[in-house]
Amino acid sequence: MKTGKVSDTILGRSVFKLLGKRGNTVKPAYGQDAAHIINEGNVLAAVATGELAVYRAANNISAAGGVTDSIMNTIVLDEKSREIRLKEIIKEIDRQSCVIGAGIAGGHTTVSRDVNHPVVSVTAIGHEVYKQRKAVAGQDIVLTKYIGMSGIRDVISARREDILKVYTQDIIDKALTDDKELLVAKEAAVFVNEGVEGAMHDVSEGGIFAALWDMAEYSGVGLEVDLRNIPVKQEIIEICELFNINPYILDSMGCLLMTCENGCDIVNTMQQNGIEAAVIGKVTDSNNRIIHNTEEDRFLGLPEQDEIYRFI
Repeated sequence: MKTGKVSDTILGRSVFKLLGKRGNTVKPAYGQDAAHIINEGNVLAAVATGELAVYRAANNISAAGGVTDSIMNTIVLDEKSREIRLKEIIKEIDRQSCVIGAGIAGGHTTVSRDVNHPVVSVTAIGHEVYKQRKAVAGQDIVLTKYIGMSGIRDVISARREDILKVYTQDIIDKALTDDKELLVAKEAAVFVNEGVEGAMHDVSEGGIFAALWDMAEYSGVGLEVDLRNIPVKQEIIEICELFNINPYILDSMGCLLMTCENGCDIVNTMQQNGIEAAVIGKVTDSNNRIIHNTEEDRFLGLPEQDEIYRFI
C-alpha cells in the first residue's frame, strides 16, 4: 500500500465492513474523524499519529463539535533509540498539549524490533458541546485560514537550502505560521457560539481536496467549489511551484471547512474574531463533486496521496 492515509476503497472493504456497532460507541464512517461515545457526558475521542499528532487529534475533536479535555499517548521506540530521544518526544508532546490547553492523562511506552524509527500515536479525549451535523444541499461552503500551512513546514524542513537558492529567507518566514494557527478550536468555537446550523470538517492530510471529498462523502451530498476562491498564501504557491507540488493535495492542518445557509455572515463573524475565512463553494443535491477553474472544470476524485510524502 502507498505511504500515508489509507484510501476509502481499502477502508470500506477491509475496515468498516468488518466492524459492527457495539456498546455505546457510534460505528465509524467515511469522513468522520472523531468517535462519538454516547453516554451521559457525550464523550468524544480522536486518534492521530506523527510529529504534530496532538494538534491533529485536538482538531478532530473541535471539528466534531467538541472541546479537548486530555490526551493519552502511545510511543513505540526502535531498538536503536536512546533515552534522550524518548525525552525529546515527551517534551514535544507536553509542549503541544500546553498549546491546546489539555493535560496528559497517561500513555504507554515500549521498545519494539518491528519498527525502525519512533512511532507516536495520540488519543485526544473531549466532551461534546455541539451536535455534529451533516452538510445540506443549498448551504455555502466556507474555509478558514490558508491551505498548505502544515505541509509547507515539512517541505521547507526538507528542502530549505534549495529554496534559498531561489528565494530569500523572507519568503520562507512568510510561508511559515505560528503553531496556534494550526489549531481550529477558535473558529469552531465561534461557529458553535453563533448557533450556526451546519457541518464542520477539519482539513489535514490529503489537503483541501481530500477534506472536501470526506465532508461530501459523510454527508451524502454533492458540491461545487471555485478553485480561485480557495485561500492560499502567495509564498506557499511560489515554494510549491519550485518543486512541482500541488498545494490542493498538500497537508493543510489549521483550516476548517464549514457549511451554513449564509456564508458571508459567518465569514464576517470570523473576521471580526481575527480569523480569515472565505466562501469557496456550494453544497448540492447531486452526486457530482465539481471543482471550477478559469480554464476548465473537473470532477473531484477519491483522495490522493498527500504531496508531502515526496519529501519525507
